[in-house]
Amino acid sequence: MAGNQSITIPAHPNIYNGSTGRDLRIDFSIPNSGMSDETGILILVPGFGAHIESKVYKKMRDVFADKYNLVTVQCSFFGDEFMQGADNFNLKNGMVEVERHLNVDGLEALQRNPSDLLNLLSTKSLRLPVMAKLVETNDNFNDMGFMQAIDIVTALETIKTILKENGLPFNERKVIGYGHSHGAHLLHLSNRLAPHLFSYIVDNSAWIEPVYLSANRCLYQQYGSMLLQIEFDYLAKEVVTDKKALSLNTLYDNFNNHAKMIVFQGTNDSLIDYRLKEKVVSKIENSIFVLVDVKDIDNQIFKSNMHGLDADFLNMFEWALEKMGDYENEQTMKRIDEIQLSNTKITVNYNHGLPVFVLEL
Repeated sequence: MAGNQSITIPAHPNIYNGSTGRDLRIDFSIPNSGMSDETGILILVPGFGAHIESKVYKKMRDVFADKYNLVTVQCSFFGDEFMQGADNFNLKNGMVEVERHLNVDGLEALQRNPSDLLNLLSTKSLRLPVMAKLVETNDNFNDMGFMQAIDIVTALETIKTILKENGLPFNERKVIGYGHSHGAHLLHLSNRLAPHLFSYIVDNSAWIEPVYLSANRCLYQQYGSMLLQIEFDYLAKEVVTDKKALSLNTLYDNFNNHAKMIVFQGTNDSLIDYRLKEKVVSKIENSIFVLVDVKDIDNQIFKSNMHGLDADFLNMFEWALEKMGDYENEQTMKRIDEIQLSNTKITVNYNHGLPVFVLEL
């Protein structure tokens, strides 16, 4: 069993309003057999609906550390608590749907105990639209972009520093990012912010740009016979003004990519036009595009051709590593780097230890 550790460090200041005081949790697992010059680093980045405490990710941190001789890393990131489900919500259409399905006794019971709404409606065959009550603020929200990627880069640089300070050998040229859905998109953004960092990126169904910056997210939960349709209206739609800066088209335009990447994409993805995704990836150096159609569903790696491919994460990772082969990112770290993405200018400064990011719009 791999050795598991969890640390908390001061997080990067908020690039949107300068606020500080946030914590960054980083969990990591070290191979049980010890470390050598061949030991690499892997960071796992989940999408919506998963997080650092998810059982599948805890399992991957353990299994991958020992099986592949990797220090496996995962971090919480800016606003990821708003990427999960919703415990609190408001009725989207007021009481119209409720009054249609409850009799007088049911309505009186609801008036006495409003928290009993789901129980009262659970025997009804209906779809109830609600709006999630999010407590996002300008200090902490699901930005789906730079702050989340900054946390990922910070986590990796922190682990590298810890390993060096403790005299533990590892291969700094073997850093792997494995992301699912939005998590994979964040790896592309991290790769653009820190071109020296990754040697490998495994992308399972990254969107071309964050869809929920322009449309609401919908999540469906079954309660008995009733289907609860939960809608999320994220603050980032208002705060993130330069949405084009987060598009894969922008990230890889005139960019010399040094990471070897493999991109898995299904043909029946409701969030991504696979033709557009394939076109984007075809222009990225050192990239492999794997299109998954119905005929490619093997129930070993891919169980569907929809978003996320209903993939077996462990088998997908093994297949991806074999497909990409041996590779090292030879790019050197720039102490100070300036990056222009659409109307957003990013300055990255490594002169004082962990990188400091400054954005100008």
